[in-house]
Formats: sequence, C-alpha cells, structure tokens
Amino acid sequence: MAKVKFTSNRLTEFTCPVDKHQIFLWDSESPGLGLRATQGAKSYIYQGKLNNQAIRMTIGDIKTWSIKDAQAEARRLQTLVDAGTDPRQAKAEKIANAEAARVRAKTQAMRESITVQSVWDDYLANHQDYWGNRHHRDHLNLSQAGGQPKKRGSGLTVQGVLYPLLQMHMVDINADVLANWQKQEAQARANNARQAFEMFRAFWRWCGQHKDYSSLIDAQAVENQDVRKKVPSRKAKKFDVLQRAHLADWFNAVRDLSNPVIATYLQGLLLTGARREELAELKWSDIDFKLGAMWLKDKVDNEGRMIPLPPYLSSLIAVLPRRNEWVFSSHTAADGKLAEPRIAHNRALDAAGLEHVTLHGLRRTFASLAEWVEMPVGVVAQIMGHKPNATAEKHYKTRPLELLAIWHGKYEAWILEQAGIEFAQSEQMQGLRVIK
Repeated sequence: MAKVKFTSNRLTEFTCPVDKHQIFLWDSESPGLGLRATQGAKSYIYQGKLNNQAIRMTIGDIKTWSIKDAQAEARRLQTLVDAGTDPRQAKAEKIANAEAARVRAKTQAMRESITVQSVWDDYLANHQDYWGNRHHRDHLNLSQAGGQPKKRGSGLTVQGVLYPLLQMHMVDINADVLANWQKQEAQARANNARQAFEMFRAFWRWCGQHKDYSSLIDAQAVENQDVRKKVPSRKAKKFDVLQRAHLADWFNAVRDLSNPVIATYLQGLLLTGARREELAELKWSDIDFKLGAMWLKDKVDNEGRMIPLPPYLSSLIAVLPRRNEWVFSSHTAADGKLAEPRIAHNRALDAAGLEHVTLHGLRRTFASLAEWVEMPVGVVAQIMGHKPNATAEKHYKTRPLELLAIWHGKYEAWILEQAGIEFAQSEQMQGLRVIK
C-alpha cells in the first residue's frame, strides 16, 4: 500500500476515475490515515487492526477537516487501538451519550414548563366520577381565576385561594412557597385558606403516586411542619345547630315556604341527619314507602346505606310532584334536581328570627337533639352514615332496619312534639315509637 505525504495540492488532484467506485490514498506521516475518493466526494478515513481484524471508520470530509486535524485524529484513534479499544464502539458510545444528554435536557425543559394548573385539571378529571357534586364544585370555586359575572346576584366572582399556586410550575412548588401562600391567604380568608390547603395536600399526594408526575414534585412540601403551622386551625362551629327551643319557630317558617320541595328537603335534613348532597340526590327508585325505608348514596360507603323513612317525612315526600327521577326535583335546574336551597333556608331563618344555621348545621342538629331521646350513639352513627367509632362503641355492629326505625320514629315524634306539629300516625307506627 503506497504512501505519500499529504499536501493540499495532492489531495485536490486526487480523484476517483469514472470506471471505479472508490480509490484510496494513504498518508506517510500518520499511520492509518487515508483519503477515500468516490464519485464527487472525498473524506479522511482511519484504518487499522484490532485483534488481527481490520477496522475502518470515517473521520470526516476534507472540506471541514484540515490535514493537521485529520492526522491528529488518526493518531488518537491509533492510540485507542493500541490500548485494545475499538474506536467505532467508543464513537457509538459518545454519540449515545450525547443523545442521552440531549434527551435529558429536553425532558428537564419540559418538566420545568409543566404548570400546576395543567396537572390540577388532570386531577379533577380523574376524580370527578368519584366525588359528589358539592365536593367537585368546591374544588372549582377555590381554583377559579375570578373576575367573571356571578351566576347569582351582581358583581364578579373572586379569585380562588388556589389560583396563585396553579399558575406556577410544578418544579417551583416547595415548602417556602406554600408557607408564604398560606400566611398571605389566611389573613384575609382563613377558612378558605385551610380548606384550600387540605385540597392541595390531597392533590400533591396524588401527584406523588402518579408515574407521570412523581418526579416533578417535592413530595414532602405539604408535610413540612413550618407549612402546617401556617394553616389556620379548623374551628368547630359551636353554634351551627338548632336548639330545642328553636324547633317551633323553625318548622313554622320552613313549612310556610312557597316551594314544597324545598320545605320538605329542609325538614328531611333535620329529621334524617343526611348530608345535603345525599338527600338532594335521592331518587324515587330509592324509596320504599311500604317498607318505610330509603337508600342514600353514602359519602363513606360507596355502596350507600339504607335508613328508615319516618312516618311524618314519608307523608311529606309522598305528595311531592313527580317531575322526573329525583325526589327533590326542580323544573329550573339543568339536571332536574334541587340545586341551591340555602337561599330559601336563610329566608326562613330570617322570618323565624333565628341566627344563621347552615344546611350542614341541620345535620349537626340531628346528632345533637338525638340525645334528648337517648338514642344510642351507634344508631345515630349508622343513620347519619358515620364511620364506626370504636371509642363510642366497644363492638360496632350493623343494626337491622327495624331496630333503627324504632329509634328513628321515636326521634321524629319527639321533634314534632317540640315543634307543636300534630301528626296522626298509624297504630303500627305508634307501636314502633315505644321502647319495650
């Protein structure tokens, strides 16, 4: 294999004959360095032997590589071969490492660009089918941008407590950010700040268990003690109940409401202790008038729970208009069921001259007033759909409907007595009210 000293003129004059596919010219000063000429192209190559096997690899085009640089590269490749390394493999690994670095850089850029809002929307979409309407609506309200005309009343909606966090990138959320957010929001709206933190903590924990988001977050940010100290404490609503002395005025005002559906619904909340959404979602198919029972969609138990339908409440429900599948129907609501009874309830409270009591306060009232008839704690919990409380009951047991009906009937009868409502019950139901 003839060798010559590489010069610019020699490389320029060296061309591939038209009757050949390729020809080679070898450098006399750099072992293994050659020039390969094909029809229309010339490039430097390296050729050597590794483990008695010939190897060849391209260095680069003579238009981009100088003779000096090509010779240096050939010597470097020869050094690798002398050390027993295949330069082709080393080059492939270099390319692979460069590609991996490029992918990492691209992934990091994508990670840094993902906003909390985009993942929050995914979170809501994944949970909407499992949440009640009220719970889902609370998430939307506390994360809204604000500035939109109110659906009810005048003015614009207020920006939700969560909104500032949702505009940030996932990788930027840390304990300091959360602590400052809570400190600022708690000053103006403490209850919303606490509720928003609880929602965000559940969301962040979900992200930590999600394969697409776990690597984006600082999972311990919501568990940080400094952050937790900034979250306003939950204060029990000591006065969000009706007292025994309030019952007559409350029932009179509620029964005077022009909408019998709302009037029955409000009385149903107090007489059953049901959650507002549970009772609002009651369907006609969920009621058995003959058995004196109704089936509620339970927040705790996905299968729901069956509770007694006491006589007075049964008589109210029986005469309600059957517009659709919903017991508490509405001809104006988009989904056909009662949507917002709070306005009517507040109007009734004002008419009765009573302090404000929330709809959830009527559920609290059930639990509070049940003590007057000495209803067992376990019976109260089962009717209300509470989780079994081992502290209150040494051995939790599920009581049959007939036993629940005895206590529930006794409770309703006592409530009606305190409210001054006369209601004629059948002898059979009268018998259920008596504890033998």
